[in-house]
Amino acid sequence: MIALHLHLLRHGEPALLDSFYGHEDVPLSPRGRAQAAAQARALAGRPLQAIYCSDLQRAGEGAALLAAEAGRPRPMALPALREMHLGVLERVRFADARTHHPELVGRGYADMLEFRMPGGGESVQDVAARVVPCVVGLIDLHAAADRKGSPPEIALVAHNTVHRVLLACAAGLGPAGYMRFEQGLGAISRIELLAPWRREDPWATARVGLANWVPADVD
Repeated sequence: MIALHLHLLRHGEPALLDSFYGHEDVPLSPRGRAQAAAQARALAGRPLQAIYCSDLQRAGEGAALLAAEAGRPRPMALPALREMHLGVLERVRFADARTHHPELVGRGYADMLEFRMPGGGESVQDVAARVVPCVVGLIDLHAAADRKGSPPEIALVAHNTVHRVLLACAAGLGPAGYMRFEQGLGAISRIELLAPWRREDPWATARVGLANWVPADVD
């Protein structure tokens, strides 16, 4: 028995392609909105009990499109689901960053497990420390405790690092396995929690049912 289907939707392309962004609040580009609409079509008819998103507008726009189907609940925005804070690089153009922060620009995403950018930046472990308890709480709220009816389904519209961490946890790797899971713009992934689910060991029954699938109907 499946206790919960957890759908993970990464936001579409942002309207900021030449700069760094993490906590920076940027909207979707026209292509990003088309990607979010494709995600909504891909999940059309799924009986979503709840839709959650980060409080950044690029995630909120996608969540609103997902919630537009008749009978679906309104999205709930949660700051804990934000993308990793990039400190002094937030909204800095790539060209300017190479000039003023070459030592930071040269650091790859794979090196961010424990490293924090100066100026309030976060590491991947920091992201996991706020994301995982939040999502475990949502699972606890919605997971089925018995076999009556169809398995409940919820959706999270969030960000690259957020979903990588959750998929790595579901695969039994812990947050350190985040580099194992690509997350393209507009991608859909799914984690299935099998019954019996226990908050004390939240990923023991998890399996990755879908990873990094991008709907093909976007020009």
